[in-house]
Amino acid sequence: MKRQIMITMATAVLLTTQVTTMAPQVLAQETATSTTTTSEASGMERLQINAVAIGNALTSEQEIYTLDKLGIKGETPIYKTTGADLVKYLPGNGFTDQWAVYSSVRMQTADKNDGITVDIATPENITKITAAQYQNAALTAGISDAKLTIASAVPIDGSGALAGVYKIVEESGGIIDQKRVEVAQDEMEVLATITEQNKDKAGYSDEALNKAQEEAKTTLAEQTAKGENLTQADIKQAVEDALANNGLKDIITSDQLNELTSVVDSMKENNILSDFVNQLDLSNAKQQIEEKSKGLWTKIKDFFSGIWSSITGMFGGNDEQPTEESIVQ
Repeated sequence: MKRQIMITMATAVLLTTQVTTMAPQVLAQETATSTTTTSEASGMERLQINAVAIGNALTSEQEIYTLDKLGIKGETPIYKTTGADLVKYLPGNGFTDQWAVYSSVRMQTADKNDGITVDIATPENITKITAAQYQNAALTAGISDAKLTIASAVPIDGSGALAGVYKIVEESGGIIDQKRVEVAQDEMEVLATITEQNKDKAGYSDEALNKAQEEAKTTLAEQTAKGENLTQADIKQAVEDALANNGLKDIITSDQLNELTSVVDSMKENNILSDFVNQLDLSNAKQQIEEKSKGLWTKIKDFFSGIWSSITGMFGGNDEQPTEESIVQ
């Protein structure tokens, strides 16, 4: 008997990534740890992803070290993050297909409404991207309810691990909205730059800045849900209020405020704020995909229909250091 599969990759307030079912391609062992559990209320099955994207430039010894830091002991899908992935998922950063990648990530889906948690297992080796920045980038890209564990065997900025998050989603059968990824990358660059400019100022912290950014996005998403037509002045006020609520009002400069406002305005222009509140109910995914089959969904509607009808229950700095021929992530 065929079974309908419900996947909970991104189900919190900042969800837009839609996940379908496909088997992972590379496994540490013959059997993947991606599993399904049954929801008593709906009788649907929920995919729990537990996968790793590891840098392609690691030596055998470095790979063993990295997997240990990520908590990998056995049967887990393992993908290799390459320079081509950096070009695909983190555009506009000067990466090439020959880039070598060291930073790696493990992604585990969490319970509904748990949100994103980030553990940097080797903080001494992730030199630029902070835990809060990974979290914000994942949320803006449409991923939620997941635990991310980051590790690197060498000092590196950590961009490879971020690209690895997006790669895991797609390799597991999910769909990443490339425009959202681009906005998320722009946001992370702005936040990282502001942190670098203010890191020595009393009262400043990267955590406070990222919390303020998330607060502003949530406030504006709620206003969007009420049908309010947000102006740039509205967006700027929400950002200012969030900064003040997090003790940064007298630290962030007017230029930095304008940069933050511009990033959030870009989210509005690309309908990302609307997406935060117009979530798809994945338990009725096929029906809703048909109803919302515009833009990206038009391109994949036939693919989804074929997959859905045939499911039988199976699943499966710049950053890194330069090598002789390339720079690495």
